[in-house]
Parts: sequence; C-alpha cells; structure tokens
Amino acid sequence: MQLTVLAIIIDGVPLLSIHPTQSAAWSQLISFIEERWSERMGSIAPPVDDETKARVFFEHSGDDLYAIIGADLSELREALGSVSDRVEG
Repeated sequence: MQLTVLAIIIDGVPLLSIHPTQSAAWSQLISFIEERWSERMGSIAPPVDDETKARVFFEHSGDDLYAIIGADLSELREALGSVSDRVEG
C-alpha cells in the first residue's frame, strides 16, 4: 500500500498529513500556502506558478520547510493482517 506524507514545518510547528497520491499532497500544500500567503508575505503578490509560489513562501523564513514523501506501507499491512489476537483496551 502506497501513501504520501506531507510534512510542513512553519514557525517551528510541525504539521503532518497523509494523502493517497503525491498530487493530492501537493494540492494540500498549495491550499496551505494560499490560505496563509497574505499573513506571511504582506502585499507581495503570489507567483502564478505553484512551484515558485511554494519556493518563495518557504524561503521567506530560513527555518521553515516542507517535504512530500512517498511511503510504502505494505509491510505494515501484512503485519496487521497476520495478527490473530484481538487487542482489547
């Protein structure tokens, strides 16, 4: 099973989200940027190109970053499928 993790660190706060595809994670990242653009960038108009927009947004502060990471969860799925004992809490 393949999933994509979007990791954002902004103002020292880590944010993680899981997406079914890389394009879904990218769309979430762009939405995140667009929601916060004016607060962070003031009157600077956002670039039209999404890649440039992301670069400019995260370069504004040297400590902020994002990463889109593919994750293969096949082994986890197999391990969970082989669990026969029910865990009660």
